Amino acid sequence: MKILGGRLVERYIIGAILPYLGLSLVLLTFVILAQQAGKFVEILGSADPSFEAVADIALGLIPNILIFTLPMSVLIGTATGLSKLGSDSELIAMRAAGVGTWRFVSPVLLVGFVFTATTLYIGFEIAPRASTLLREAALKVTLSKIESPIQPHTFNTEMPGKVVYVRDGDKARGQWARVFIHWQDEGQELRLITSRSGRLDVTGEQTELLLTDAVVTTLPTEKGRQSTNSPQIVTESSAQFRLRLNTGRNALLKRFQERRAEIDELDWRELLEKARTAGDSEKVMLLTALNKRLALCFAPLAFALLGAGFGGRLKRLGRGQAVLISIAAMILYYLVLLGGEQASRSGMLPPQIGGWLATGLATCVGIISLLFNERNVSSGIHVRLLTSSTVSAHAAGAGRARNSILLGLLDRSLLRAVFFNFILAYVSLLLIFLIFTLFELLRFISGSEWRLVLLYLLYLVPLASMSLIPIGLLVAVLVTYAILARRNEVVVWWASGQSLYRLSLPTILFSLLISIGLGLLQENVLPQANRRQEAYRAQIRGGLNRAMTPTGIQWLAVPDAQRLYSYKYGNDGQTLLTPVVYEFDAEGIHLKRLISGEEGKWQGINALELEGAEVMEIGQTNTAGINRIEKYILAETTPAQSFKPLLNKPSELNSKVLSEYIRTLKNVRPDEITGLRIALYRRSSDIATPVILALIGIPFGVFFGRRSAFWALGAAIIIGLSLWGSASAFQQLGNYRLLPAALAAWAAPLIFTAIGLILFSRART
Repeated sequence: MKILGGRLVERYIIGAILPYLGLSLVLLTFVILAQQAGKFVEILGSADPSFEAVADIALGLIPNILIFTLPMSVLIGTATGLSKLGSDSELIAMRAAGVGTWRFVSPVLLVGFVFTATTLYIGFEIAPRASTLLREAALKVTLSKIESPIQPHTFNTEMPGKVVYVRDGDKARGQWARVFIHWQDEGQELRLITSRSGRLDVTGEQTELLLTDAVVTTLPTEKGRQSTNSPQIVTESSAQFRLRLNTGRNALLKRFQERRAEIDELDWRELLEKARTAGDSEKVMLLTALNKRLALCFAPLAFALLGAGFGGRLKRLGRGQAVLISIAAMILYYLVLLGGEQASRSGMLPPQIGGWLATGLATCVGIISLLFNERNVSSGIHVRLLTSSTVSAHAAGAGRARNSILLGLLDRSLLRAVFFNFILAYVSLLLIFLIFTLFELLRFISGSEWRLVLLYLLYLVPLASMSLIPIGLLVAVLVTYAILARRNEVVVWWASGQSLYRLSLPTILFSLLISIGLGLLQENVLPQANRRQEAYRAQIRGGLNRAMTPTGIQWLAVPDAQRLYSYKYGNDGQTLLTPVVYEFDAEGIHLKRLISGEEGKWQGINALELEGAEVMEIGQTNTAGINRIEKYILAETTPAQSFKPLLNKPSELNSKVLSEYIRTLKNVRPDEITGLRIALYRRSSDIATPVILALIGIPFGVFFGRRSAFWALGAAIIIGLSLWGSASAFQQLGNYRLLPAALAAWAAPLIFTAIGLILFSRART
């Protein structure tokens, strides 16, 4: 090969770097996008967002993610690509042919300049607009929910002073039937409104509920009851009744229109302009943000130098070690960047120094490494080959493995390789996940919150691990078997009489252990950890510690029953405090009776005893009376467990509690259990994912390994994205009731299992 002709050396070095750079970019962007998308799950899940809104959210996330992942990928790609050239002795050959340091570094710097220019354009032109687009998309989703806040078969308690329940209706057409409204503003009389039908009328900034065949029942206040011995209940009928609703839409629109642009929505011109006119504290914030963004945009060039320095010194090591060292350097860089930003905000360092501290340090280390490489260029030639003794050892081990059912020498060697590759992939992905999460929280952190931040990140690890462990295993399996095929070690196995099925057995067993571990993590650790991390996150972001409690007003509606209930649940778990029972007529439209009490207790399974009860007979006449009864026995067919306060986050429940929750909701709110059933079935399908990915990864690794480990890593990314995307698509179909819950949860895993089995059956064994 004529390595001196034209620019072949430069093109060859760039060609060695770009594949690893591209793979790193896709994989890191995918991991961080999955982490970021979790923030919008609650918003998207609480409404029916349009495809346009979902696409806007995705497009708003990606540019801000690329600001971080482009520099990361340059470091990993440069260090890994150059270490490959070094391990194959190609760098030694270039040096021996007279290729100097500048010619060796110039293509690396070219890559750094190109990606620096790209990151600058994204960081100061695209990312600010994307941040604005993201907030506008979130607003649209929120407004779509506000403009149709009432869902059939659900209670709406978000409007001040009102509780709305609709028994029937057509959500798509916005038509509701058998509407109940509990309306009591502070210090005002309680009004109960029932109607045969209703619809929401949104005109301009006003939102009104138009009710037909409405009955308004006004109950006296507590003061009015005490002032007279026979308080009256007033009932009024109306063919049409308009009720203006304060859904918060106007306030939300006004707040959005009047809000100031966030720092991440400003380009460099706006940042400089605001910094000139801002006060001292705000000026420091703006200059810190500007210098931090500039430093991040120039990080690809610094990382190119650093990667060149690392790559030249890692010629004795494999690409796996190069990736590990690159990730460690990258993590150290972002920690220094965080420290410099905090020092700038606190006034310990000027923004120009604090923002550039990490990038300047990375540049200096890269230059020093290159200088040391130049000094040691004549230290000798080190060629790393697969020696005959290594092959002989494998062959001898293969001979012994014939007589060993499991855990022979080759089994242990294979398990060791899979295990260490898995740990490397998982830890790397987890650290990237946590560091990006830390960047998100940075603006909420002062000196006193760091302990909360560390606790939050600690309790976030189980949730992140549920997503990252399967991906880490897939990468480990593909890389391990690709290297075996690349080094012809698979041939040694086959020559000793071992088939691909036997070769895959240790990895399948390892994936089973991973699945068991995921199951234990999901059932025993994840629910408590999720509750803790949600509480810590709320404290960090808002200074409040929000927790679910069994107290507060609870509302209960049973399908096909002629009653609604409101109550507070006693801390003893056996009584209802201040219960109120709303009984309807035979059609379930208008109220005929209200029964309230100071306390309610179950007598057996079919009777509820109310102490200090008041029975209010409500008719279609102008007035109705109140009867006081010391003890009132209410025949009750609704089971007592249905009255218990229920958690509504599946991630905070284990499978047993979630199953009980679904059984209870089935009798109370059956329309709300579809998503919960899918979540329950997803528990088992998620646990089976490592085994499924191992089935796919083994034949893919052997096939692509004959070409390059690069192709194996590419296959890992494609498979992971395909599984993630198809699982989400089938889950959406289940949420829209187009598929049964079990099929929605298991469709993607079953499809990929079939693909894995087909690949196994057709693979060379």
